Amino acid sequence: MAEINISCITPTYNRSTLLKKAIESTLAQTYQNWEMIIVDDNSIDDTEKVVLTYTEKDKRIKYFKNPGKGANAARNYGIKQSKGYYIVFLDDDDEHLPHRFQSQLNAAKKSGSNFILSGYQTQDNTGKILSKNNMGLWAKGAGIGIRWFIKRELVIRAGLFDENMPSMQEVELSYRLAEYETFANHLEIVVSAGQTPGSISKGKNGLIGKKMLLEKHKDKMMPLEAAWWYYTIGIGYWSLNEKNKALDNFKKAAKLDERKIYYVAYVYAKIQSRLNFLPKKINLKILNILSSFKFPKLVKHKSIIG
Repeated sequence: MAEINISCITPTYNRSTLLKKAIESTLAQTYQNWEMIIVDDNSIDDTEKVVLTYTEKDKRIKYFKNPGKGANAARNYGIKQSKGYYIVFLDDDDEHLPHRFQSQLNAAKKSGSNFILSGYQTQDNTGKILSKNNMGLWAKGAGIGIRWFIKRELVIRAGLFDENMPSMQEVELSYRLAEYETFANHLEIVVSAGQTPGSISKGKNGLIGKKMLLEKHKDKMMPLEAAWWYYTIGIGYWSLNEKNKALDNFKKAAKLDERKIYYVAYVYAKIQSRLNFLPKKINLKILNILSSFKFPKLVKHKSIIG
């Protein structure tokens, strides 16, 4: 086993104030055998100065400049610099809960899995908890990389993050990881995700990322899983008032859904696009409810509690 057991990879750009909280949450871990690798994507604020105040006090915190460009390149560079047996990811606007490393390490040992997917919560900039999610995922793909706990060798074997993905990079990598290891669901919340404006998973970049994901991995997905991705792309276009593109994706989803739920959603959206009998906000709510309505568990993942 490596001398360092856990490497935490944190890409950052111009968020020195938020980054302090991420670093402090790492220092507060009950499990101590870790390193934190911060990769600065060439910030123009005081990020370097802030991080160096921590590296001087604790050698487990390491600072690098990104030789590439963008968060995916920063993550990949951080992975290459890491020494840990396991890797976790933490974005600069997120925070570990104090028990994270110990809890995930216990779950990995208990399950024998090299890829753990834990629960997470979201919080606003005041620290107020907005939502909690520890229900696990039940298909091949696994997003929200800050909940991952994964063997370093497995990430390298799968080929690291695709630096051409404008969004959905964790999900895209997860489909390549699925060729080697089925993740285990750890049903405990271990990290808090911030709600920083300007997320690349939303808007046009989010749609481009999802479309690229389907182009690369549709053949690896079960029909209903691919249908769900087409459906969420449709919702994205609907929210942007591009209804023809939305309907096209709803139709693709309907063809792959034997349950016929997405067909109902497609017909509803088609009628609504012509008659406009409900406000956009209500339409999106209905479409979102139908996206996961009676959605089955597609893959039998191990479940770990505690």
